[in-house]
Amino acid sequence: MRYLVIGASGHAQEVAWSLREQLRGRGEHGELRFFDDGVRAGRLASDLGEVVGGLETIDEHLAGDEVRFVLGVGLPRTKAKLVARLAPFDPRWATVIHPLAAIGPNVTIGEGTYVAAGAIVTVNVRIGRFVTVNLHCQVAHDDVVGDFASLHPDTHLSGNVAIGTGCELGAGSIVIPGNSIGDWGVLGAGCVAVRSLPGGETYVGLPARPRVKRSGTPRTSVVGAR
Repeated sequence: MRYLVIGASGHAQEVAWSLREQLRGRGEHGELRFFDDGVRAGRLASDLGEVVGGLETIDEHLAGDEVRFVLGVGLPRTKAKLVARLAPFDPRWATVIHPLAAIGPNVTIGEGTYVAAGAIVTVNVRIGRFVTVNLHCQVAHDDVVGDFASLHPDTHLSGNVAIGTGCELGAGSIVIPGNSIGDWGVLGAGCVAVRSLPGGETYVGLPARPRVKRSGTPRTSVVGAR
């Protein structure tokens, strides 16, 4: 099996490592090839594989062995754009779950999703397509996580939480039981959502509140994205 990893950043290499461990646990082997428009071709420092070119070269690597695509990007809007860009290839997307992630009963996980080492997904959970559940995240009972959402490391979702399409939850953020975050909402790193929050906004602090934009102040990331 040949795996075409979209992206070659540190995050993409973590996804690839998780895939390699997943395959090893099944007694399987796969060749990893990385594609990134912004990374020079060559062997990666992690020795997980080689960057063979940008996305425009993918069609040169589809013939022969059975092929799966792997999404190695963690930012929601970038994920959505890449999936749309690659749709003409009719790709079969791999779902990557590190063997050291804990997945409970009655859990559904959509294609193209990545669940990292140390993550805990308990019971009766629905996780959509192309979701990122990063290192040591907790997704508790009866949660729903929409397509393209990203939970950065150490995010904790309490029970009966709904996370909308394309949401981005920063490292160490928390959503308390029964609350929801609307589509494309953003929680800053360490933010605590104590009530349901509308989508399309960025929230910071404890309790979570809309970020105030100050004119003339350079905009910086609040999510600890990787």
